[in-house]
Order: sequence, then structure tokens, then C-alpha cells
Amino acid sequence: MCLTSGATDVLSYLTLGHVFTSSMTGVTALLIIALAEAKRPTAVRAGISIASYLAGGALAALVRPPKHAPDSARRSVRRLLSVEAVLLATYCLIAANAPQGAMGGLRDVLIVLSAMTMGIQSVAARQTHERGITTVVLNTTMTGIVVALTERCSGRRTQPLSAHFGLKLLAIMGYATGALVVAGTLMNHWFAADLVPLAATCAALSLYLRPSWA
Repeated sequence: MCLTSGATDVLSYLTLGHVFTSSMTGVTALLIIALAEAKRPTAVRAGISIASYLAGGALAALVRPPKHAPDSARRSVRRLLSVEAVLLATYCLIAANAPQGAMGGLRDVLIVLSAMTMGIQSVAARQTHERGITTVVLNTTMTGIVVALTERCSGRRTQPLSAHFGLKLLAIMGYATGALVVAGTLMNHWFAADLVPLAATCAALSLYLRPSWA
């Protein structure tokens, strides 16, 4: 899921008019800057991204099973990742028939689809119950890594670093890998980069479809 997020941030920034559809902190900053500088097109794109992300979160809240349902967390992740994959597949179909550097209304549609998938994924990630690890905003995860390493190196933490610490490192590595793959792919294969978030989401979904996956 972190790989999907990293790929989506780079993809949206480089192909959808310098706007983020995963990092809402970044896109909120872009919105404020655009408003201050009276750059209406940028402000509109940023506003669409934020609104679509929130719409995705709202959709996820409606789609996921009730918390009291049997195996609700796992079922929620499966269902939400399935919806996310459908939206990403729709994104790829539209992008495949769009000219490079799509402008206007078509670009806005792609922003809506991309940001909605990230809103859905943010809710799905919360169902994994891995505290301190997020797949969309990595500030908390990075802070946890720094604190754990500092306490360990200074002697304030005597016990060894936990497996949870390893998951935090994997989250950062996943995000960076997704961002790197898309950035590199865009240099040579424009449409292939659009497939990276979809492929990563399908991979995550396949893990949750395994009977033994907790």
C-alpha cells in the first residue's frame, strides 16, 4: 500500500499539473500558496484533489463492513482494496486514451479518481491495526523510526528493536520504491507509469485474499 502511495504522489505531481493526490499535507500547502499568489488553475486542481480524497474516505466508510461483523477488519481491507483497484483500473483506461499531458476536464477527472483511491486506501490501512504506520502520510512513521533509533543508541531503550520497527522501515522503503519506479518509468514509458499504482494495489489485495493472511 505504501508503494501505491509513493507511486501515486509522483505520478500525480508530474502528470496531473503539479498536484498531489496522496499527500494531503502537501496539496493543502499547494492550495494555500496558489490562493495567496492568485493562481486559480492550481488552486482549483488542489481543491479537487482534497475534495476527492475526502469523498474517497466517505465512500470507504460506507463500503466497509460493520465493525461488529465477523472478521470485519480483514473483510474491510479486501473490500476497500477491491474498490480501489477498480477505480485505478478506470484511471488507467482513461489515461490510455488521453494525450500525454492531458489538460482541462480530462485531467480533473483523473485527479478525482486518483485522490479518491488514496482516500479509500487511507481507511483500508487503518484496518490493519498497525499503530504508528500509515500508508498515505509518513510523518508519524518517520517520527517513530527516529525516536526508536535515538532511544536505542543513547541507551534509554535496552530491549531490542521490535518487528513493528521493521514494518515502519518497510513502509518508508515501499513509498520510496513506488516513487522511484514511477519517476524512472515516466522518462521512457509514459503510460506504463500509470499501471504501477494499480499493480501495487492488486498485489496488496492478493495477499489479503490468501486464507492464511492475518
